[in-house]
Amino acid sequence: MAMARCETCGVPNGRTKTYSATPYHPVGHPMSGVICGRPECRALAVIWLTLDEELQYQQGERIFRMDTNSVKVAVQ
Repeated sequence: MAMARCETCGVPNGRTKTYSATPYHPVGHPMSGVICGRPECRALAVIWLTLDEELQYQQGERIFRMDTNSVKVAVQ
């Protein structure tokens, strides 16, 4: 499942899923309002896809499921 983390925090590999080493920009980045999902971080997020999702992305898929607790959104 895709995760939103800043490039500094990244995504922890070796848990239940292995994530791509390549971050992807959400629509509207850097003005998307998507914030790193780590509780202590407020940096703009990029999207980290699992290896299976990255393959889907390369085949044209652009919508990926995310847990609601893995992302924060900034509003004005």
